[in-house]
Amino acid sequence: MRGIKIVFQKEMKRVFKDKKMIFSLFILPVILMVGLYGLMGYLAEQMVQDVQQHKSLVWIQNEPEDLRTYLPELSAIAEVQNLSESDSTDEIKQMIYDGTADLLIVFPEDFSKQIAAYEESEQPPDIKTFYNPSEEYSQAARDTIVGMLETVYQKSLLEQRFGNLDVVTAFTIDSTNTESEIQDENKAAGRMLGMLLPYLITILLFAGTMSLGTDTITGEKERGTLACMLVTPIKRSEIVLGKLLALTIMSILSASVYVVSLVVALPKSLGSIAEEGLSISFSAQQIAMMAAIILSLAFLYVLLVAIVSVFARTVKEAGTYVTPLYMIVIVAGLFTMFGTSGTREAYEYMIPIYSSSICLSEIFSNELTVAHFLMSFGVTILVSGVLTACIVKAFNSEKVMFNA
Repeated sequence: MRGIKIVFQKEMKRVFKDKKMIFSLFILPVILMVGLYGLMGYLAEQMVQDVQQHKSLVWIQNEPEDLRTYLPELSAIAEVQNLSESDSTDEIKQMIYDGTADLLIVFPEDFSKQIAAYEESEQPPDIKTFYNPSEEYSQAARDTIVGMLETVYQKSLLEQRFGNLDVVTAFTIDSTNTESEIQDENKAAGRMLGMLLPYLITILLFAGTMSLGTDTITGEKERGTLACMLVTPIKRSEIVLGKLLALTIMSILSASVYVVSLVVALPKSLGSIAEEGLSISFSAQQIAMMAAIILSLAFLYVLLVAIVSVFARTVKEAGTYVTPLYMIVIVAGLFTMFGTSGTREAYEYMIPIYSSSICLSEIFSNELTVAHFLMSFGVTILVSGVLTACIVKAFNSEKVMFNA
């Protein structure tokens, strides 16, 4: 145990005495996260305001005489230009394609007559719209004006036709029901965080381990400092455990800085969505399960990077070997982001890394059971034990440690 403590303290001092490493692990992530998400939120807010303040250029062919009567606000939100039946719409469509016009609305030439003679018509008149969904101005203009036509204008015409619209309304849905939503409010609040944070936690844990792990083992092999340590009276198993423990702590600290920075900066980028509430509360049991999962997952990541670093001859070679592992972690996180809750099989909780991501996601949505937690945690510990034994065996091999 004394040897483990000595190695652990050595590794921690090496990190905390290096100003560049402190900056890259604990300060740079805060600057990046807060700056990036703050900028994203600002740009998104500016884009929304720009679309809202933009006065759309709308062309209307065969405009009904009563359209402005029922929709007086149309002139306030859009610059309306009129076309007759004989005018070609090809030029207007090209303008919409180019982004210089926003919307073209084509009414049938005899629209008002068809409305008046509805009893003789087999089908109602069809209003055609032409817009560019890849242009924000065009999409917003179409959504707004079509909404006005379908609600205000159509309702006014129906009231003119039937008088009381209740006569032609067969039924309504939830018009008097204020309790139609039946849900766990805590689960609903944690749904977004449950998709995003587990994915980021698993990735950031591994990202924090990658550079530290390769430098602590392969880097010291290259510099020759590890060879000096191996000839000391400290057992090699204690050297392994001391290094792994230090790497695990540093990995968790690095990921924690990222996650805290993300939680602080995320509401700035979400804007109005954040106002609806991203708060979520956890029970003591959930906090304990989350801590156990994160600790065990961090240790597993450290072991994966360490075993690659042990067999690599250079830091560059170790980085090459670690990259496929990083891709596996990313894919596992993506599966949990886009998976459907409540449909997972028991064996999924026995897949290392993937099961930990599932458990973190289900903690946020209040769906994780103790049985599933124990399955995931047990598998992670089992795999970690096997990897630890392999690393200790590798440290005891002169051929591996001295690149013989």
